[in-house]
Parts: sequence; C-alpha cells; structure tokens
Amino acid sequence: MTDAVGEDRRLRLAFVYDALVPYLSGGAERRYHELATRLAARHDVHYVTWRFWGAEPLVVRDGITLHGVGAPRRFYGEDGKRTIREAMEFALRLLPVLRRLRVDVLDASATPYLPLYAAWLATRATGTPLVATWHEYWGEHWATYLPDRPVVARLARLAEAGARRLADRRVAVSAFTARRLLGRAEHGPDPEIAVVGNGVDVARIRAATPDVERSDVIYVGRLIDEKRVDLLLRAVATLVPLFPGVRCAIVGDGPERAALGALVVELGIEGNVVFLGRVGDDRIPSLLRASRILALPSGREGFGIAVVEGQAAGLVPVVARSVLSAATDLVVDGEDGVLCDPTVDGFAAALASVLGDERRRRRLARAAARSAERRGWDDRALEMERIYRAVVEESRREKRAPSRPLEERDNALRRIGTDGAREPEC
Repeated sequence: MTDAVGEDRRLRLAFVYDALVPYLSGGAERRYHELATRLAARHDVHYVTWRFWGAEPLVVRDGITLHGVGAPRRFYGEDGKRTIREAMEFALRLLPVLRRLRVDVLDASATPYLPLYAAWLATRATGTPLVATWHEYWGEHWATYLPDRPVVARLARLAEAGARRLADRRVAVSAFTARRLLGRAEHGPDPEIAVVGNGVDVARIRAATPDVERSDVIYVGRLIDEKRVDLLLRAVATLVPLFPGVRCAIVGDGPERAALGALVVELGIEGNVVFLGRVGDDRIPSLLRASRILALPSGREGFGIAVVEGQAAGLVPVVARSVLSAATDLVVDGEDGVLCDPTVDGFAAALASVLGDERRRRRLARAAARSAERRGWDDRALEMERIYRAVVEESRREKRAPSRPLEERDNALRRIGTDGAREPEC
C-alpha cells in the first residue's frame, strides 16, 4: 500500500454488523446497505455479518464481499427484546475473522456493544483504524427497557458506557445521539464525534407506482411496545366519528402483533385498519406513495428513517415527541410536518389537523419533499468516505512515529476503564 491517501485512491474498507438487508430491514442495516452499495462503485467493500445467504462463508453480491461468521442466530426473545446470547456469539465469532481480514479501515456498529469490543481488540492487533457508528445511546433507558432484569440492565448500561471510547473515530447518526454520547444538552462542532445522518433514496421512492393498498395514514416499523403503535390505533378510533372512512395501514411485524390486532377489535375499527405484515423493501415506496400521512408514535428512535422516506414520498410526517427520540429533529413543526404530544388526544388532534385541511396538507407535503432532497444517500456516502480517508491518513501518520500509537493505546484502554464506571449525565 502507498502512503498517500488521495481522493482518487481506492480504499479497502469493511462494515461490521450482525444484520443484513434484505434479510432484516431496520435502520442500521439499511444504512450500511446504502453506504456499501454506493462506496462499492469506487472502493473494495467488505461486509462482515452472519451467514444469512447459505452455507458459503464468502460471497460477492452487488460488488460487495460478504463474510459470514456463522449461521444466523435468533435475534429476539419471546419478549421481543434483543438477546444477549446472539451478541455474545457474534462477538466471539468476529475475532478470528477480523484478525485475518486486511482492510484500510473498519466501520463497526456500536450496537450491540459486545461485537464492538471484539472489533476493537481485533483492530488493535492488526493496526487497522476503527470507526464506530452509534445509532443510539440508551444510558438510563436500560432500566426501563429491562424492568424485570435489573442486573442485566445494569451490566448492559456499563458495557454501553465502556464502549464509548472504543474507536479511532466516532460517528453518530444524529445530533441527538451525539449529545447523549457526550452527556451534553447541546451538540455543536466537536472533534470527538462526527454527525452523519441516515439518508433516503429520493429518486427511487418518487419513481414508485402507488400501491393498490391505499391509506390515509401509514406506519412503517417493528411492532414492539416502544414503537407505541397502540397509541396510533387509539388515535384512529378517536378520529372515526369525524372521518368515518379514514384508513390506516400498519406495515411491519413483531411480538405486539396479536395484542394490536385484539385492540383493533376492541376499539371497533376493523374496517379502518389493515395489518400488512412485513413487506419487501421494494414495496415500501409504493405503499408510501399510496398514503397521505406518515405516523411515528414511537417513544425511542436513534434516527427515524421512516420519517425521511415518508417525506420523500410526499407524505406529511406526524411525529410524537419523546426525550428518547431523535425523530423530532427531522421535522420543523408546522413547516414540513407536525410534532405532537405523546398522548391519544395529542396524536389524534395532529392527524385531524392534516386530514381535515387539504390545503394545509398539500403545503406541508411540498415542504416535506424539499426537506427529503437534502438527505440523499449519495451525499451521506461522500461524507463517510471523507471520514474514512481522514482516519486512514491519521493512522499512517502515527505509524511513522512508532512511540505514539503504543502510548495512545494505553491511554485509550485506561479511559475505557474510567468510562465504564462513569456515565454521561443526560
């Protein structure tokens, strides 16, 4: 390898995450899919994950080399929560793969945290610069997430706090997450953390033909308690007397599906709500184009990618406020969407303010579409490419001064121990 890392030099880079599109389609795996696809056009891109595709440990798809560490494990328990066992097994299987992998830079998801520890150890051994991408930072929320398992919640919180320093460069997908990582009320330009948000494929969404399944309101996401889909359903029931024909489409699946179906029957809105289940990524743009309002009642979002996809489709996002959600940062209330209180009455009033005023809906929809145009994936890929090049160049400069890396590595390891015992005040 040459010493120069010019803008025209082809990089060899790798992403590390235990989920992969199209087998799973959450915000993090969609981010890595979009970045990897674009960067593969001009770089040698690798993706280390579970072997979702079959028995072969190594396959090449769409110009991306996929490395499988083993057959995929079960991600969620009966309660719909992520299992620790899956994260532990992925972390253990990562170590030998990453020790053998030779790349210029490695980008690992900071969640789940155990694989990030494995990536840190492997890259310290190989001398590979590590970028950690933080999609969320939970902190005190662990106690709420695992109320029946306080010991596990405490250990998870400590592991998360300790993982904050495990990188040569940290990237947060939102200023909200950066603030929580740093324990600050505000986040301005900071040398410690770069903020590179998720994006949207505006052209692909706008080219989609509207689906035959038309709706007035659409929700896209997992059906878990933290998404608060029950709040949306109760809001729809409140609207029915005013808008008898209102139709709400629920796209996604999860452990709350049966309970939500029973709630629809209890509320007597079977004729107003349709559950479409988990659909392919290729159909989501069509479903969005066939609706008018993108509803996000969620109480926790590290970014809120459904919001920007809805905006790209010309929908008006109605987003519930929450101290644990970055999605509210994606909307300017009353300009390109509507923010509301996380109550049934608050959400119903917000929906009614759009459904009952077509002129206002069109104005908000036009502004939402313009907002989406500023969040294209091509721009996000260029931002990340600049970060990768800077990290590689910095690593090479340090290697020319042999004493510095060992000293800084020791300092970093000492900081990990300190951070594991002291968490940011958020």
